[in-house]
Parts: sequence; C-alpha cells; structure tokens
Amino acid sequence: MLGSDRKWRSREALTALVHGHLLRYPAAEPRDIYKLLYQGVLGPEHAISSEDEFAAQLRAELAAATPDDNEPLWEPLRPDGLLGRLNLRPFKARGGDPDRLLEACLRTACMRWGTPEDLKRAWDTFTVLARQGAWPSIPFSRVEVLTRYLILHGYPPMHHTSLYRRSYAPAYRVIAARWTGMLRVLGLPPML
Repeated sequence: MLGSDRKWRSREALTALVHGHLLRYPAAEPRDIYKLLYQGVLGPEHAISSEDEFAAQLRAELAAATPDDNEPLWEPLRPDGLLGRLNLRPFKARGGDPDRLLEACLRTACMRWGTPEDLKRAWDTFTVLARQGAWPSIPFSRVEVLTRYLILHGYPPMHHTSLYRRSYAPAYRVIAARWTGMLRVLGLPPML
C-alpha cells in the first residue's frame, strides 16, 4: 500500500507540504487543507464512480478550461511526491492529450494508497501543528470545529470551500507521479 508511511506523522514533512500549499493558496481554509491531506493519503478513488462519467467530466472541463501557463502544472499532494494534482489549464496550454490524462487518472485510481487510519493520523498531526500556531492564517478554532465534524462523520471526502473555489477556480486531476511520463508534457516530474 503506497499511502501507509511514517511521513504522515512527521511534523516536518507535513509542515513543508501544508506550508507550500498555503504559499500558493493563502485563502485556503482548514477544509481545503483537509482535502489536500485526504487526496494525498487516500488518492482519487472516491472521485471515479463511473469511468464513462469521469471521462465525460474530464473532457468537458478541459474544453471549458482557458489555457494558462502561469500556474504550476504539477503540485505534490504527499510528502514523498508519489501523488499530485495535475492542473488542467497549464496542461491544456502545453498541448496535453486528454486521452493520455484519462488513462493516467484511471491507472492512479486503481492503485491502493493509504487507509482511513493514515488519514486520521495526518489530520491529527496537522491539528497539533495548527494548535501550536504553525500557520497563523488558519485559526485553530476553525480547525477544532472541522475536527469535530470529521470525527462525527468518519473523515468523509469533502469539496473545496467556496472561498477557495472563488479565489482559485481549481481545475485539476489527481494522478500518480509514476504515470506522468505517459502524458508527454514538459514540466512534469520524472516517473518515480
């Protein structure tokens, strides 16, 4: 299993991951950080209930995306870099092939990543760091409220906050770094 590792308990690794995310997305709220950790630990499995629907959504989102090479093409979701978000606007700007991206997404979804217990550990580590003031832009009171919700609902998948969506219009797909080579787009990490 690819997601079960000690890096989710490492304060240094988690601090670096979240800090990098907050530098790029300063309007991120606790729920957006939870989504980052959820995707990094569990992968994209929850996002693909039907291959046909997923393919249609991907094609529609790519068709609507305005090519933009000013945002990063790849953003790691894990401290080890094995999984990341491939941003669609720069992918389109660089002439990325939708069929290859679809294949990379489906292959990634078939991989076993972490466990719900790994997600809980990652969130617990984040919570401890937030309580210590590691990220002044994130009020700990909001982390506490979200933590209670997560415990009550069993750490479910969540959407980005409306502030995050308005501020950044996220358009990405979660893929394993090992499949980036098949996309043949410059600027992606080498296959691991």
